[in-house]
Amino acid sequence: MLRIKQIIFSLFITASAATVFTACSKDDDDPSFAKSPIKFTVTVNGADSNDQVDIAVNAGNHDASQYGSPVWKMNGVTQGNEDDILLDVTDFTGSTKTYVFETVKPYNFGGLSVNVVNHDGAPLNVSYKTEINGNAETNVENSTVVAGQTIHKNYTYTAK
Repeated sequence: MLRIKQIIFSLFITASAATVFTACSKDDDDPSFAKSPIKFTVTVNGADSNDQVDIAVNAGNHDASQYGSPVWKMNGVTQGNEDDILLDVTDFTGSTKTYVFETVKPYNFGGLSVNVVNHDGAPLNVSYKTEINGNAETNVENSTVVAGQTIHKNYTYTAK
């Protein structure tokens, strides 16, 4: 009986060790573990206080590694440890018309939301580009939004 207990205990220890060594390792072939730098460039020209411009960018990982450390640089300036950045029309009515958002390190996924409403007045010109790991994924140039028109686009990206 003692010999059977020793065999069972030995098998249990071997199985436990095998589980620890394989369960904690990352499967590099799984694309969900891929991380890439993300870059969004957004330009809005012609906006005034009567218009609605809402731009949102976000990035994250499948674990909590983005929390507590910087995620974004906006126009070269680190933005603290926010994984989402939101801009509104007031950000585009001053001297700055173009914003470049770059992750400070690679991430698993990200998103860009572009919502523009021209309630009245002169046309707005909207451009935006997304680069994942240096490769252009979305590139919209000089989209014109005339009075009464809207643009509502939401994009999601995963690292490659």
